[in-house]
Amino acid sequence: MKKLHLLINPNAGTRQARRFLPEMISVFNKADYLCSVYVTERRGDATDFARAHAGEADLVVACGGDGTLNEVITGLQLGGHKPLLGYIPCGSTNDFASGLGLPTAPLMACDAIVAGRPRTLDVGLFSPDRYFSYTASFGAFTSVSWSTPQNVKNVLGHAAYILEGIRSLADIRPIHMRITADGQVFEEDYIFGAVCNSTSLGGVLKLEDNAVDMNDGRFEALLIPFPPDLIALNRILNALRTHHYEDESLQFLRASSFLFEGSSDVTWTLDGEAAEGSSRVEIRNIHDAIKLIC
Repeated sequence: MKKLHLLINPNAGTRQARRFLPEMISVFNKADYLCSVYVTERRGDATDFARAHAGEADLVVACGGDGTLNEVITGLQLGGHKPLLGYIPCGSTNDFASGLGLPTAPLMACDAIVAGRPRTLDVGLFSPDRYFSYTASFGAFTSVSWSTPQNVKNVLGHAAYILEGIRSLADIRPIHMRITADGQVFEEDYIFGAVCNSTSLGGVLKLEDNAVDMNDGRFEALLIPFPPDLIALNRILNALRTHHYEDESLQFLRASSFLFEGSSDVTWTLDGEAAEGSSRVEIRNIHDAIKLIC
């Protein structure tokens, strides 16, 4: 039998994974996988386990939200492991799964893993040793996903992010950044920036499906300059609402590496989890990093 490590975050989303655990194991057993289960207790557990033990398995499956998947991918990268990767999305918004069209019902996700095919995907390296699967962002809305209470997320889903984001608009301040993207330099005040490899960002912004190739060795970056007046703000909001990212009020880039230079107190998020920034943040595309079953 093939070996499978199933890593479960029991507190993700509405905690539905724990209710289906026996049936999930049965699906994998019937597909000729000897399934071992590891239940995380605190942040970082999935990274530590994947780093130490993922090399023992033919397939590693992350069951939880995007943060859980992020931890598993980080563990694989730090440990230099290359098993097949499966994802059972049980979070509140599941942006990464949505971008790939993965099932969100646990048993359907298990069926998709045993019947699907591996898809090679890029991941991002956020200096010096953190990784992200679909987005690294700063500015407005970036603290929303990790500051919104879990019970609010469970009830409202995407709306929770939007409502919390609107509530924080009064606190938005300009963030001065010098950004180098594959040698091209941009420098001004911004209210938001995101380097992404997905079509959805935190439940707040939505990129068109044809705007993102998740395995082309490049990331897409959406940068929103600070609006000087209400007219400029309305133009930005209209461009975002209509998905017109080529509008002059926005900056939409594609590059394999980025260097962000600015204040060291800027807060970042990686796949919805808080990340400590610095005066120099380097982001690099790791091409063909993982093989995710889709």
